[in-house]
Amino acid sequence: MRKLVQSAVVLGLLTLSAVAVAAHEFKIGDLEIEHPYSKAMIPGAKVAGGYMKITNHGASPDRLVSASTSFAGETQIHEMKVENDIMTMNEIAGGLEIPPGQTVKLKPGGLHVMFMDVAKASKEGDTIKATLTFERAGTVEVGFIVGPANGMPDEHPEDQAPAASTDMLQPDNPQVAIPAVMKGIFETPEKKLTVNPVVVHGDFAIAGWVQDGRGGRALLKKGHTGWAIHLCSGDSLKDGANLTKVGMPEADATALAGKLATAESSIDPETLKLFASFEGTVMMGADAHNDHDGHYQ
Repeated sequence: MRKLVQSAVVLGLLTLSAVAVAAHEFKIGDLEIEHPYSKAMIPGAKVAGGYMKITNHGASPDRLVSASTSFAGETQIHEMKVENDIMTMNEIAGGLEIPPGQTVKLKPGGLHVMFMDVAKASKEGDTIKATLTFERAGTVEVGFIVGPANGMPDEHPEDQAPAASTDMLQPDNPQVAIPAVMKGIFETPEKKLTVNPVVVHGDFAIAGWVQDGRGGRALLKKGHTGWAIHLCSGDSLKDGANLTKVGMPEADATALAGKLATAESSIDPETLKLFASFEGTVMMGADAHNDHDGHYQ
């Protein structure tokens, strides 16, 4: 009888297609998925990113072909990269290859799972339950732990990227330095970038921008190397409460939002529509580094 029970237990374990191998790691076949995580969404945002590490311990390649979750209306596998000095974000056709003996990192500024058409914004402490489907290994249920909006969870500091900034030679006048920073990153001879207005309060600033029929707003922070873009968004940056959610002190957030409202009162309505057309949030600063959590409408 005891042998029968032991055999049943062994058989049951063998039929499990995937198991958690640590506190926040999952294994399916030859694949190991480490620390899936996301970031708290700014209210009003409709998209969020999902990140993790996938290691293939086998001898054959595999492929992440899809991800699904009830948290989002649609889920895709995306890649963010800079082409001709323009940041692009595209779905990966055919899925993401996981070569044998290698680890593929899905992280801010590069490969990621894209949660789209989100009905209810995630908050810090939530877990986004999702199903990952691999070409060879099959399907596995994972949980993306939601960390703070203005940073990244704990044990993956190596995933952070350099801040979107320039060097110590920035002009002292932020009305000159901030457009110079943004143009240095995004402008090309074919696609000129217009930056206006620029409002500053202490070490924080918001700048409206228009380029090639698109637009949005950027939140910047001043550090020891000068001004750096912390994030790009749309109308969410008009609200002081949202600014506090990405790490700004409440008093500074209120003051900066007030200055923005005053400055934008003289901007023409068509330009304001372009500012508003940026949906979601793209994190780019030293705390969150090029996180793709936003799309243009």
